[in-house]
Amino acid sequence: MSLSLLYHWADILRQQFASLSKPQTFLLAAFSAAAAAAEHCQLRRLAEHLCCLGSPSTVERRLQRWLASAAWDVVSAQQELARWVIGRLCKGCKRLVLLVDETSLGEHLRVMAVCVAYRGRAVPVAWSCYHPEAYPEGGQVAWAVPRGLEVLVEADRGIGCSPGLLLGISALGWYYLVRVQSGVRLVLADGVEVCFGEQVSRGQYWSGWCYAFKKHGWLRCRAIGWLLLTNHWRVHGGWYARRMWEELAFRDWKSGCFQWQSSHVWEPSHAQRLWLGLAVGYFMMIWLGSWVVRRRGWMRGVGIVSRWSVFKRGLRVYHWSLGSGCGERLLLAYRVSLCL
Repeated sequence: MSLSLLYHWADILRQQFASLSKPQTFLLAAFSAAAAAAEHCQLRRLAEHLCCLGSPSTVERRLQRWLASAAWDVVSAQQELARWVIGRLCKGCKRLVLLVDETSLGEHLRVMAVCVAYRGRAVPVAWSCYHPEAYPEGGQVAWAVPRGLEVLVEADRGIGCSPGLLLGISALGWYYLVRVQSGVRLVLADGVEVCFGEQVSRGQYWSGWCYAFKKHGWLRCRAIGWLLLTNHWRVHGGWYARRMWEELAFRDWKSGCFQWQSSHVWEPSHAQRLWLGLAVGYFMMIWLGSWVVRRRGWMRGVGIVSRWSVFKRGLRVYHWSLGSGCGERLLLAYRVSLCL
């Protein structure tokens, strides 16, 4: 990997992350670019792809100090990343779909992530890393959602059964579509209290406005078959299929590409910074993949299979550019496409 390519990528990131200093932005660029090139996030593997910065042992220690540094605020960087990702992926759209879910590394670490759904994948824009016995604090991210954009938040039943979350989403003027447990009690329009799991039989479909969560004063919402709750009048069950895009993204982060399970970074504060580097690299590959989709000639020229995901397409183009020595030209075209 050439030094000039890293400087090009660092210059792009410097336009987006105003809260980071120049050295911090350069290491963020080096980490994200090397993670995509190595398809790994273990620091020793990354250092081997950053030989332009020094010996592998020196670069590895430099990356370790970057992950351990408390001199920069990850929350501010998440806010800037959110503005960047939402501004690019949702440009011209009328609806923003946010996916909320938790992923873990066994008993070592858990991460609660909020991702932007896009073309069968999900790009993280906010996350909180914590030990299994702890739990993330709320209110850590200030969203920069453009005015006039409808926001729909989707979550699985492990998170969707939180009335506080649903009330918070409604207070922002957003909509939710969450799956709940079959034991949730509902009060129907006729005043009858039923168990959600008993309201719909196999092979039947039902939806209607009702009240749920008795202990929290009966939250008014709309119940849909498949144990879904929403406060949107037009949402149907098929929209919930997009929540699986986040599961596919987690697979990309683990065995699919970045091998996050092999990072051995289990300290929550260090993992927060590692996730920032991976999120930037993941977004870069997603955007490159969508950029190539609009240029069919590139797909044939670099051997992209049409059934590949947008992430895998971007990863293929990125590796091809590194191997052919035209990475700087690709980043220049990428920079123009971002309208920087």
